[in-house]
Amino acid sequence: MMPTCDEITKAVGKYNNENSTDDLALRSAFGTIQGVPPSSGRFLVEVCLIADWGSIPLMNFPFHDRVAMAEEIKTSWPVLRPMQSWHAENWDAETKMLTDAVGLLLSDTHLLPTPGVKKCHLSFLSKYLHGCVNDAFPIWDQNARTALNNDNDERSWLSYRNWVVCVRQEAATHKACCLEQIRLPGECLLRTFDKALYILGGEVAERKQDNKRESRLGKVHGK
Repeated sequence: MMPTCDEITKAVGKYNNENSTDDLALRSAFGTIQGVPPSSGRFLVEVCLIADWGSIPLMNFPFHDRVAMAEEIKTSWPVLRPMQSWHAENWDAETKMLTDAVGLLLSDTHLLPTPGVKKCHLSFLSKYLHGCVNDAFPIWDQNARTALNNDNDERSWLSYRNWVVCVRQEAATHKACCLEQIRLPGECLLRTFDKALYILGGEVAERKQDNKRESRLGKVHGK
């Protein structure tokens, strides 16, 4: 079952109530660091901010891997920088623009997989694209995939391109009925939708954990 407008509205309200302070602090930090020249370590700071915001454990994304990712982002910046100003009034045209952009990332960068980085951090890269390049890029992570019943765990640009289409199609169905009414002033609809997916996916995961605990307790007590 895909989320309903009522579920999305409640989830966004819950996210805003619980995370508004952190979101404001993150936006303030990005506003400051993005004015720093690339030669002054800007990309490493962005990588660390995004990784911490995305709650990627240091053991899964150690500092030397973050440095390697920042160096690759710096190398790929000529491809990424023009994407910051890519916007289209038409929703379908913007979707095509984004899928074309993912094609460029596939053919013209080495971001995925990043040389020297042990894991292919598609989750991180999607957050970086969303937070530091263009907020029309949707976030790919476990919560969002759970909320949309997407079990494709492949970490590639091709799978991300399919994810872009999937998320934007689902967001389009809720665009007029709820997302435009509940988004914060100046907030991208995809950011509003991602807030809902984050909460809804987390709630599904919690229910699954509760069911597992109940099942284990039932076995212990012979039920």
